[in-house]
Order: sequence, then structure tokens, then C-alpha cells
Amino acid sequence: MSHNKQVTANIDRIKADVEAATSQDQLIQVITSVQNHPGPLDYNDKLARAMMWLLMGIAVLGAVINHAMGNRYSSLAIVPYALVDSSVYWVPAMVAFAVGRHFHNHGKLPTLPGLLNRSWVVPALIAVVVGLLAQLPPWQMAYWFTLGNLLMLLTLGGQVYFGLEISFGALLLGVGLYLWLRKRKHWRDPVSDRIQHLDILFNNNLLQERVDATGKARQLGRLFRDFDRGNYSREIRALYSGDCTGEVHDFGYQLYHFHYVDKRTETYTDSDGKTRTRTRYDHYDRYGVLLAFPFAKGVSLDGDSRLRFYGDKYTSASNAFNRAFKVRARDQMEAARLLTPAVVELLTEFGSRFRQPVIEITDKGKMCIAFDDKDLLKLERRHGLDQPDAFKEEIAGHAKLEKLDTLLEMVHNLMRLSDNNFA
Repeated sequence: MSHNKQVTANIDRIKADVEAATSQDQLIQVITSVQNHPGPLDYNDKLARAMMWLLMGIAVLGAVINHAMGNRYSSLAIVPYALVDSSVYWVPAMVAFAVGRHFHNHGKLPTLPGLLNRSWVVPALIAVVVGLLAQLPPWQMAYWFTLGNLLMLLTLGGQVYFGLEISFGALLLGVGLYLWLRKRKHWRDPVSDRIQHLDILFNNNLLQERVDATGKARQLGRLFRDFDRGNYSREIRALYSGDCTGEVHDFGYQLYHFHYVDKRTETYTDSDGKTRTRTRYDHYDRYGVLLAFPFAKGVSLDGDSRLRFYGDKYTSASNAFNRAFKVRARDQMEAARLLTPAVVELLTEFGSRFRQPVIEITDKGKMCIAFDDKDLLKLERRHGLDQPDAFKEEIAGHAKLEKLDTLLEMVHNLMRLSDNNFA
């Protein structure tokens, strides 16, 4: 088996071990196995990398050649010609940034305090200074003189020429090859993300459920208006089940990620002044929690103007609450019984913490709390498989999800305040 095939097999095995893990300890064992892995884990892509640089070189050379010859026969030339014209500034700045990043990574540059202590800050400052120095006429004269002589050398005195079409083709192939190589080089990043995600689930007693993405969205759409979004497609991309133990109430719940797409047609004017149409697909995401709520029926609280709910309107005595939510109910008495002053205060605070919130309670006592916030199950990952010891220590800690805890606490308090036996 070749080196790269062996690397692929080893990585696939590591991914399988991650998916097979059922506890935090097993995730740490996977990290240890990567740290002490006997086989190769990094691809040998020297030939592909050389091909990438060759394609990039052809793209750059073609742009410079056509710029020097003044071939402005296509609107495609606007971008590369602008890049060539401004290269006297950004080329030295980029070189300075790359060199600065190299020295910074080797500890040969000073670090800045606080939030400025990032690996790119000092190199970026150096690049800015170099870019400003590039405004000086002596530098610009030297740059164009050097570039002109280099161009004559590479084109054999102007005998080598090819059009911008070849340059753009080489650029597209080079960029595609770069992205492919980058994905192979940094395969540890998505695997580290997956390990962290599973650790979050284990720490918070959440179980990921396998569902029919479109079928589940269709099912929920029959229950709740918040899933009546997207004229092109709707799907549940993730569903997790968990249990919450509170001081008064214990309840099971499901967290979900709902993705929907709107399809629209728009008109535009092309470069020739002709009016044309094109189809756009706008992607959106909603998140939320599903649970049983037997303390009210047929009430909706809408903090998202994109939807329209039906039923009798209800207005509370709180202006802050009325600004946050528009209430509809099958009858006003049902809303009045639910929205006591204490509940109104609780939900007003909830509305200030979550974006575009919607709370729906069906006639059968099913509740959906939806919002736009996507960080319910996310934490910043500080380390990864490239730093196994630090990553193991990070995974071994408790992944506390403050936003999820806030949501569940709100639900528990809503139950407590709505239950006549405890309110």
C-alpha cells in the first residue's frame, strides 16, 4: 500500500473510532491513539503542491504579460490588471506578513498583551508598515524595473505569449488544487471539532437522534407554525434528546437545528446593458427546543415578524413584553391564565437574550421554543489533535453550555410558575 493510501486508511480508522465512542474517556483514548499512532498520518503531496505553484505561476505570468501588452479586450481583464497595477503595494506587504508570521511562530518576534496577543497581529502590523513604505517613489521605480526585467527573462524577450483565458483556467485549477491540499493537510481540524462536539453531548447528557431530515421537518410543520418557512426546502439537520431535572419539575426535551431555503427570481443588468433574470437560493437556520407543556393550550408568542399567527390577540400590561412578543391565543382567557406578571417578567428577559424568539403551545400541550441563536451547543475549541496533551486536558474538563442552561432554567421556571400546584 502506498504512503498516501496508508494515511487515508489510518485517518478513516481514527474517524470510525471517534464515531464509535460512547463516553468522554473513550474520546480521550482516541486522542491518545492519534498521539502514539505507529503509522503515517500526514500526506506526501509534494508533486501536487509543485503542480499548484506551477498553475499559480502561469496565472500570474499570463496576467502580467497581457497587462504589459495592453490587451484589454475583455471585461475579465479588469480584475487581474487592477491586481497587477496595485501589486507594487500588496506584494511587499504580503511578503512581509509571511516572513513576520514565520518569525513569530518561531518565537523571534515580540508578543502584544491582552486581546492583541494573536499570532497574526504583529505580522499584520509589519505588513502595514511595509505597505506604507511602498508608497515611496524609489521603491516603486525599483519594483517596476525588476518586474519588467523578470518578465522579459520569463517570456524569452517577449516571444512567449498566451491569452487571459489560459491564465484564468490555470488560476481556477490552482485554487482548486490549493483547497484540496489544504483539506488534506488540516484533516485534524474537523476531526477535533467532532471530538469536541461529542464531548459536549456526553457532558450534557444529550443523545443525537437519527431522523428523516425532510420527513421530520414536515411532521413538525404540521404542529408548529415556526416550521412553516422556506418555499423551496425544509429539513431537520440535527436532533438531540435530553432530560432536565429541576427543583420542582423534571422534563424531557429535544433540541433541534432546522434549515430552510427560500427560492426567488431576481432581475439584473449584465455588462452589456441587457436585463436578465437569475434564480437565487437563500439559506436560513433556526434552532430550538421541543417538549411537553400541559399547563396551557393554544397560545403563541411571536417575537419574529417573519411569521403570521392566528387567534385572538392578547396584550399584557407590560410595554416591554408587548414590544418583545405579539400574543395570539385560541381565547384570551387562556393567554391571561398563562401570562401572569411573573411569567411576563420571565419571558421578557428571555426575549432579550435570544434573537427572533417564538414560543408556541399547541392545543394538545406540545411546546416549541424557537430562535435564531446558533450557539446553543457550541464552545470555542482552544486545542486540537495537533496538540494532543492540551486537547486531552480540554476534553477531560466539563463542557458547560451556559446558553443551554439559561434556556432550560427558563423552561423550568415557566413550568413552575404555570403549575397551579406550585405557583
